[in-house]
Amino acid sequence: MILSAALVVIALAPWPDPFDPAFLSKMKVAAEEQIEFRPAPAREWVRAVRQWPEEAPAKQQYVQFLKDLYGYNITRLNEAYGLDAGSFTELLTYDYRRLDPQRPAVRRDDEAFLKILVNAALDAARQKR
Repeated sequence: MILSAALVVIALAPWPDPFDPAFLSKMKVAAEEQIEFRPAPAREWVRAVRQWPEEAPAKQQYVQFLKDLYGYNITRLNEAYGLDAGSFTELLTYDYRRLDPQRPAVRRDDEAFLKILVNAALDAARQKR
């Protein structure tokens, strides 16, 4: 028996929005094939999501992630991130240039959201959506 393996490459430059239907429609089906990210996923992907327009599905997922993580308490998020946002809704249009990506809470949360982005891209490649 001959087994064939196909490689599905998820190109990450520029960083894709794995929650966007346009990304999902372009993704090749990868049933049991090997899936590879090029370049490897990095926290820069999360930083890119923060800069995207408020209507970007990944940006909305990011803000929902923060709401859930901080129990809808914007004061807790502001303290952890060193921000002055008035609400979670404001985070959709917030200017993140002052955000220090090296703050422990930001690093931890970026790593957690990066896993969500990677899993969404993998799910799209496997057509589990």
